[in-house]
Amino acid sequence: MSNPRRRIVFLNRSYWPDIEATGQLLTDLCRGLSSHFDVHVICGQPNSPEPGSSYLQVGAEEREGVTIHRLAHRQFQKKNPFGRILNLVSFFISTRRYLKQHDLGADVVVSETDPFLLPIAGAEHARRVGAEHCVYLQDIYPDVAEAVGKVRVPLLASFLRRKLRAAYKDASRIIVLGRCMRQRLTNQPWGIHRDKIEIVPNWSDCRKISPIHHDENQFRKRLGLDDAFVVMHSGNMGLTQRLEVLISAAAQPNWPARAKLLLVGNGASRGKLLEHTASLNLPPGRVEFIHYQPRNKLAESLTAADVHVVSMHQNVTGCLCPSKLYGIMAAGRGVIAIADPKTDLCQTIIERDLGWCVKPGNPSAIADAVAAAETEARLAMESELPNSFERRQMRARDAAVANFDRAVIVKRFARILSSIMADHAIDLTEHDLHQSQLAEQCESSDSGFAISL
Repeated sequence: MSNPRRRIVFLNRSYWPDIEATGQLLTDLCRGLSSHFDVHVICGQPNSPEPGSSYLQVGAEEREGVTIHRLAHRQFQKKNPFGRILNLVSFFISTRRYLKQHDLGADVVVSETDPFLLPIAGAEHARRVGAEHCVYLQDIYPDVAEAVGKVRVPLLASFLRRKLRAAYKDASRIIVLGRCMRQRLTNQPWGIHRDKIEIVPNWSDCRKISPIHHDENQFRKRLGLDDAFVVMHSGNMGLTQRLEVLISAAAQPNWPARAKLLLVGNGASRGKLLEHTASLNLPPGRVEFIHYQPRNKLAESLTAADVHVVSMHQNVTGCLCPSKLYGIMAAGRGVIAIADPKTDLCQTIIERDLGWCVKPGNPSAIADAVAAAETEARLAMESELPNSFERRQMRARDAAVANFDRAVIVKRFARILSSIMADHAIDLTEHDLHQSQLAEQCESSDSGFAISL
C-alpha cells in the first residue's frame, strides 16, 4: 500500500454496463481498488447492458477511476450451445491478440474466468511484461461442465485441465470464493498447494441494498403481491441451478396456498423453465417469471421476497459459490438453500442460522422448507415480539454488514494484491543479492588466479 499507483490489469469478459453478476462484482471491485492502484480492465461486449447505458463499444475509456479496454468478439445467443463456445473462444483470442499488440505493462495481472481460458492468456502476458499473475476463480472449469454433463468430447476435459493447471501452479496466488472451492483445487486431479490459495468471498453493497418493509416496497405494489408469501429466485437461470426441481416443488400438495414463486432474471434455461411450468398445470399466479431488474431497483426486488431460494446442482459442489447469497443477506432476508451440505452456501447458512438447507433433487422437501418458512412468517405477523423468522432476518443483515459488505471485501482484496507485490519485491531483492554474491565470488576468483600467475 506504500505505492498506491501500482498497476493492476484484470481480464474478464463481463464488466459495466453488463448487469450479469460477475460483471457487476468486478465493476464494484475495480472501482474500490482504483483509490489504491492504477486499475485497468480488459473486457468484452455486455450480454445484458443496463438500459439506457452509453459506453464505448470498442476501444479504451476511463470511468470512475478505471481504464476500460473493451474488445470486439463474437456474440451468438447464449441459448445456442455451439454459439456459446464460439463466444468464449472468440473473446479469449481477442484478449491474447490485444495483450500482444499493446504490451500493456502491469505489476499484477488478475485473470478471472469469463471465459475460463483467460488464466492461460494472463499467465502469458504476465511473463511477457515481468508481472505477477493472480488467478481469481468465480468458478472452476472444466469441472462445472463435467458436473452438468456438457463435456462430450473424449479427453477434452483432461486436456483443458492440464493447460489450466499449469497456469494455476505458475501463478503467485489463486483466489477462490470459499472453502469447498479450495478443497476441490487441493484434491486430485488439480493438486494445487493449499498455501497458494486465498479465500475471498463475494459481497454486496450494504449501503445500496438494505431492508425495505413490504408496506413501502414499490416492487411488491407494482406486481400486486399484496398478502402473498413470496419465494424468490433472483439471478441467472442456467444449468447449474436445476430450477426445474424448484418449480416442481410449487406443484407439491405441501406447498403453501399463499406462497408464490417468483423467478427474477434470465439465462440459457429460461425457455425450458417456462415450458416446464406450463406443463404442470399450476394454480394461476403460483409461479411467475420477471426479467432482470435495473441495478438501482435491486434493493426493491430483493426485499420484495419473504424468503429467497439459492439452488445448486448436486454435482457442482466445490466448483462455485453463488454470489447472490450476499445480496439476500444485505436485504435482510432468510434463505432456503438447495445444495449439498458440504458447500460453503449451506455451511454459511447453518453456522449463522440464516435459513433452511435442503438436499438437491427433492421437490417435496423443498415444499416442506417453504411451508416451514411461511408458518414462521405468519406467526411473526400475529405476534408483537420478534420471533425466529424476524431474528433470522436481522442476523442476515448484521452478518452482511460486518463480513460481506463491499468495502470490507475490497480491503481484503487490496491487501492480497499488496502482499503479492511485496513478495515479488522480496524475490527481486534476493535475486539481486544472489547476483551480487556471484559477482563478488567471480572477482575473488579472478584475483586469486592473477596472484597464482
